Amino acid sequence: MPEDKWSCCTFGECRTGIGQLVQFECRPGEEKEVKEFFNCHIRKINIPNTKNIGNTQHGSCGRFSRFNIVQHKYAGGGYPGCGGYIEVLEIKNPPDHRCNFVVCKVHQSSYENRSFFTEWKTLAEAINAFEEYWRNSKLEEDPGKLPGFIRLVNCGALTPWFYAMGDEELIDDYAFPEGLQNDPVFRFGTKCLVYEYADYRDKDFPTIKTCMGTRFVEKVDSDYWSWSGKKTKRTYRIIYWSDGTYWDENKGGSRRPPHPLRENEIWVIEAIQLFNDLLAGKRRDFEIEFIDGTKFVGKIVPDNSRAHCVEGSYHAKVTFTDGGKKEGSVDFTPTPKEPTVLERIKQGLAKAGKQIERIEILNRKTAKKGKKWAGVFYAPPKN
Repeated sequence: MPEDKWSCCTFGECRTGIGQLVQFECRPGEEKEVKEFFNCHIRKINIPNTKNIGNTQHGSCGRFSRFNIVQHKYAGGGYPGCGGYIEVLEIKNPPDHRCNFVVCKVHQSSYENRSFFTEWKTLAEAINAFEEYWRNSKLEEDPGKLPGFIRLVNCGALTPWFYAMGDEELIDDYAFPEGLQNDPVFRFGTKCLVYEYADYRDKDFPTIKTCMGTRFVEKVDSDYWSWSGKKTKRTYRIIYWSDGTYWDENKGGSRRPPHPLRENEIWVIEAIQLFNDLLAGKRRDFEIEFIDGTKFVGKIVPDNSRAHCVEGSYHAKVTFTDGGKKEGSVDFTPTPKEPTVLERIKQGLAKAGKQIERIEILNRKTAKKGKKWAGVFYAPPKN
């Protein structure tokens, strides 16, 4: 509500549902309504207060939080400049139905900050995960195989929500970091095209990320090639993304910088989402239409060896090398091991020791909303 709407107000006192006395300010004439609301709907009012949680020590240091946290387990290790720790936390007063029990792991080095936390249904299950993984670094690889696992959240350089201080706002799984500025270009909430590096690719690959804010860092550089030792001062950005990663303008080198998406470029987000569906085997092609009538078209064009890769029921005829023949129906769903119905038939008959000369698909009835192909990222559902 605009500040001028509160230029005229009145004071009052009332009690909450358990009798806590509170003072309030409201618009004239609304005192009775406010008192009834507090008495019927508010149990107790607590003002967020940042404090050092004495029992969440990290070596010789502690962490600050405005929440009531109990650290049940802790282990630290590493060497200066590349240390880390893992801990089991119970948050006694999580807001907005957030999870009470987390296993938080932080690994800090001179070149990156890899941190994450996992959520668990019970304290006992969180402690069990800690005992299973605290001696190694494999917690992030497959935590789902342990009972009670809910999800994993990568934090990177961002602060997890349960270590929020003062009046820091909770945004998704993070505390909005102190010192972040609303850059005129990289504003909070702006969708950006970000180029990430991968060892297995020849060049950076694009992805869409949401900006959490920007930190401006000032650095003094010395001119080592000059006898005068002249120093120059420059400022660069560190941009934080909602997935916990960040982009350091000072270390960008030859990599392409992030690109904020303008309104006329939002189609890129839609195209990437549709492309992900295509890779997952949910579709075979897609189109993006532009205002001038042109289209962006993406499609998968399989070769003949990968024909018949759509989920459905197939009627096939098989001729064997010994002259024998077999005919029947096959219910087929594409998987990485059996991407086509032909491969499904071959593997099934190979187990019976049959040598195939030819396979003919006589008829097929594809599933209306079935998988279109095995997909790049397809994973069989867990039983």
